[in-house]
Amino acid sequence: MRITERGARYEKRDNMRDAYCERSTPHSAPRTPNAKGFTLVEIVITIVLVSILSGIAAMIILQGVRAYSDESSRSDVHYQARLAVERMAREIRLIRSSRVADIPTMNGTTLLYNDINGTQMGFWLTAGNLQRTQDNGATWETLATNIPGGPVFTYLDNTGVVTGAQTSLWLVQIEAAVTQGTESVTMRTTVHPRNF
Repeated sequence: MRITERGARYEKRDNMRDAYCERSTPHSAPRTPNAKGFTLVEIVITIVLVSILSGIAAMIILQGVRAYSDESSRSDVHYQARLAVERMAREIRLIRSSRVADIPTMNGTTLLYNDINGTQMGFWLTAGNLQRTQDNGATWETLATNIPGGPVFTYLDNTGVVTGAQTSLWLVQIEAAVTQGTESVTMRTTVHPRNF
């Protein structure tokens, strides 16, 4: 009888423990190999790995955005410089003559002249802006911005020597260096007016 009493007591204790475990929350029960869910260590490791992968992905995306921005800035600078130099070259070709009356101002940052129609035209570099006029200097329009100071125009005679006299002018050399952010582009051309 003692064995059966002892067996009954063990059975009663096992039933009570099973009943208690069914009422308890899943977090209070000991983890078994077949239990479903994650431990705190597994969650922390997952967060660390996802953070590392996100950081790598962010750096790759940031490099792409930076490369696009640099190329866009470079393209804008090149376009602005090319457009300004081409327009100046096209209009300088139309200087009426090399007389002092047709080229009243001729220095490194300013060129004022009369074109073949008798209209006074000109280009002027002031405060980093390259400007153009076609009404005797009454109004100026901006051709290009962010041009560091320095001569834009160089005047050459028919032997290629620099000159300051209108009567010996044969070629006008144009050089514009446009800067935007870290990008800088220098455009150069040499123009021979048609009527010389």
